[in-house]
Amino acid sequence: MPSVQFNTREVVGMLGNKVSVDSLRERIPMLGVDLVSIDDSMLEMEVFPNRPDMLCVEGFARALKGFLGFEKGFLDYKLSDSKLVMKIDSSVKNVRPYVMAAAVYNVSITEVFLISIMNVQEKLHLTHGRNRVKVSIGVHDLDKVQSPFTYKALKPNEISFVPLDMNSEMDLAEILRKHPKGREYAFTLEGSEVYPIIVDKNNSVLSFPPIINGELTRVTSETNNLLIEITGKSELAVNQALNIIVTVLADRGGKIASVELIK
Repeated sequence: MPSVQFNTREVVGMLGNKVSVDSLRERIPMLGVDLVSIDDSMLEMEVFPNRPDMLCVEGFARALKGFLGFEKGFLDYKLSDSKLVMKIDSSVKNVRPYVMAAAVYNVSITEVFLISIMNVQEKLHLTHGRNRVKVSIGVHDLDKVQSPFTYKALKPNEISFVPLDMNSEMDLAEILRKHPKGREYAFTLEGSEVYPIIVDKNNSVLSFPPIINGELTRVTSETNNLLIEITGKSELAVNQALNIIVTVLADRGGKIASVELIK
């Protein structure tokens, strides 16, 4: 089971400062998780695979609110229409067939929140996403790109872009050979003659899933609007991951909007 650590004060704050640490020590194991330790500053627990929503502090606090009776029933997350479009090309069918996306507007990104989102991504990649084979997540600065977006598969030398943490363009084959993430996750595309890619209206690369995002759409503390894209080999798992990420962002004040998928 994956282990997570949360700031105890943050959890208590999300619960409206209505519970004590002693009360949490007693109640958390009743939620179906394995509490490892808790004190005034930090809590650590192991989460069962059937509750990936509790790999993030927002989802954990949401579950506690229901369990403790602070909020009853299903939460109603408002969904608007972003007017954004993601085209799905048939070339991805035999490589990585599923993609889902959403926009989240008016997000206030602090350094702490940015680190938290990155941690959630990696926890989901490792567990729910089976080390990115089943599901991978891309989070992008929406204001840097233009709809419609296209999810397609290309030959390894057919397109180049600047991947995250680099300052020069690489084609897809070079990324798998030279970029640290490329070398780490090259196994996910082993045996494929074409590789998945997401581009915008201007053919600017957002993502080379499940390997690396483009430097163009790097999320910073200046980012206000996000595009979330999830790709994978299981439609259900992709949908679940998207729901987890967008509700985390909504709990932080973001406004969720749908992205139309066109095949």
